[in-house]
Amino acid sequence: MVGLLKGLRAAVCWGGCLGAGTAGADDLQSAIDLEGEEGVDWRRLRPGVRWARSEDPMLPGKAGEKGGDARRSGAEEMRLGRRGYVSWDEGAPRSCLIVRRPKSDEASQAVADIGLWLRERGITVVAEKGALAELPPEFEVFEPRGRPVDLCVTVGGDGTVLHLASLFEEDEPLPPVVGFALGGLGFLTPFHVRDFEKQLARVLAADRQGVGCTLRCRKRCEVYTGGGRRMSVHHALNECIVDRGASASTITVELFADGRYVTTVTADGLVAATPSGSTAYSLAAGGPMVAPSVPCTVITPVAPLSLSFRPLVVPEGSEIIIHVADNSRSMARASFDGRHQTRLVRGSSVKISNSMCPLPLVGVGELDADWFEGVAQKMKWHRGTAEVPRTLRNGEGPAAAKGEEGEEGEEQKATARGSESARSLGKVAARGSESARSLGKVAARGSESARNLGKVAARGSESARSPGKVAARGSESARSLGK
Repeated sequence: MVGLLKGLRAAVCWGGCLGAGTAGADDLQSAIDLEGEEGVDWRRLRPGVRWARSEDPMLPGKAGEKGGDARRSGAEEMRLGRRGYVSWDEGAPRSCLIVRRPKSDEASQAVADIGLWLRERGITVVAEKGALAELPPEFEVFEPRGRPVDLCVTVGGDGTVLHLASLFEEDEPLPPVVGFALGGLGFLTPFHVRDFEKQLARVLAADRQGVGCTLRCRKRCEVYTGGGRRMSVHHALNECIVDRGASASTITVELFADGRYVTTVTADGLVAATPSGSTAYSLAAGGPMVAPSVPCTVITPVAPLSLSFRPLVVPEGSEIIIHVADNSRSMARASFDGRHQTRLVRGSSVKISNSMCPLPLVGVGELDADWFEGVAQKMKWHRGTAEVPRTLRNGEGPAAAKGEEGEEGEEQKATARGSESARSLGKVAARGSESARSLGKVAARGSESARNLGKVAARGSESARSPGKVAARGSESARSLGK
């Protein structure tokens, strides 16, 4: 923890991605154009990319300003200020990485259109090697260790953004990401692909007008053997999951936070999620939904045997250790954003801390507006209500007026709707009676048919008896002749 704070004070990152200090004169002029005021503290996100924190109500202001007279250190502002604006240096961006949803013709066509649109504006477009066969020949291959890219574009869903983040395996400054959705909008893909020209034009013009951006925290996950040897290191944007894997038995793990023992859990698994991942597996397991700008870690048990262990929300800077107990009924499995599945024998552990460099995700507007839109859509909020409430008016609360009709007009409308409903029910009842009468007629016809069949059967029996009578008469005639 001390080492982390030292890193923050040194402004090496957050991460080294956000170098502390005020920008030069050119940057200040851009800040004036953006904010309309001097003294905006621009920070270096990565070469060619700058970032400035927006007015965040969760941070106290300067003396005399709203929020009190307390002033936080630059390190604390870096840790809490997730919402802000991204801008470009002169001549940037020069290159763009495009990642698409695999095995989708619609995604491939959209990537081709976006790539050609960017190339017309002098931007080099790169893509993964496996996708080049389905893309125009002008695209270049992406090399993670090669020339860095200035901008990333995804076409698909939230999983495509997670795949993009996994391409940057090292804890290094990441380029801004613009996520386009093919279907419904997601938590990480706030734009629809049909609007790519409008949205990308806005992003490319960020050197003149900053674009809203949220720094999405990533987790550094270190896997250790029982002997303390580090096996691997992964960076997760959503969550780290320790579960029972293919075993039918539960696992027993010990949870530590900042070196302090918290509890022992017997369950199907344990999820340590970022705010971005709080709406994924953690939510399905009963965890809370957390806005992406809230600095925290969500720890959620998966089907615990003890109902007293509920989801926990701990400070983002806390170091979490999940240790597989020696008396666990089965071995465990660790996965990171659904990838890099690792077997954990008894005595193994996973240490979870903050990655130094977050993922800059371009949003629709300021603050967490796009996240709330995604929650409302995914959770199907406001469905079935007569009308979605209007926005706030003059900061005095929800708008109560709905035109000049007043409450009396609303009551009349409600009465009219009730009468219409009653008439509809009457029509339904009439149709039901008509159906009942039709069924009665069908039943009567069925009975008549049954009676007709009975008469036919009786006639058949009479016909069968007639040949017997004829035979008897023949025998009588033969005897008469004999006599």
